Amino acid sequence: MILQRVCIIGVGLLGGSIGLALHRKRLAKHVVGVGRTTSRLDAAIRRGAIDEATDDILVGAKDADLVIACVPIQSIVDSLDIASKVALPDAMLTDVGSTKHTIIKAACGRLSDRQFLGSHPIAGGHHSGVEHATGTLLDSALVVLTPTEATCPELVTRMSRFWEAMGSKITLLDAASHDQALAISSHLPHVVASALAFSTPHEILPFVGKGWLDSTRIAGSNPQLWRQILEENQAPALHALKKFATICETWIEALEGSDFDRIEELLQSGKTTRESVASRHSSG
Repeated sequence: MILQRVCIIGVGLLGGSIGLALHRKRLAKHVVGVGRTTSRLDAAIRRGAIDEATDDILVGAKDADLVIACVPIQSIVDSLDIASKVALPDAMLTDVGSTKHTIIKAACGRLSDRQFLGSHPIAGGHHSGVEHATGTLLDSALVVLTPTEATCPELVTRMSRFWEAMGSKITLLDAASHDQALAISSHLPHVVASALAFSTPHEILPFVGKGWLDSTRIAGSNPQLWRQILEENQAPALHALKKFATICETWIEALEGSDFDRIEELLQSGKTTRESVASRHSSG
């Protein structure tokens, strides 16, 4: 798969990494980055993530055969709607948003089912900006595609081939299942990390070690970005948090009752789950 012109709207960590991967794997002849900040676009060009920069979606998406929106969730459909007016008739339109239900709902009637298919690469980090982008970020990463019953099957095939060519693994989920899964696997950990960091008294901070830093690492992510994510995925995130609170009550009861056999069981269960995921990632 060789694309003639790719338009990336929002050239930050993920958008920049996609641009670097497109060049590294020679999958695109020309990559255009669209953004609002000249200095960031200049940095993307210097890093080799994009070949051309503009602040106008109509300029960037002109005659593109692929448009990827890497902007905040609430701006995705508006951005792709503008791009669709000037992109090629058979262009693929997608996004990298970490929630899907509200995006697909907003896209209904605005974006063609023959062009738009939601994507979510489960890759990234707590740092933002193209300066942290890497061309290997998507290697072996899982990309979730969220087609609807109306999505053109040929589009699903084409989009799958694109992400696979980028080095990623593909799975298909409906939007509701995706949002429920990510509420548990991504959004809950962020809330817990933020709560742990916030709950640590200032006078205790000189005593924190690597365990605290590892556990709170993702609390360093962009608060405005995560406000949008939790706003868009409020119900599944709330359900996940309430379930987690119930599990915390189990720990409290065991400690209050000095039931250290139960404590060890809980610790072993956590260890087993953590190691099963870690071994899968290291082998993949």
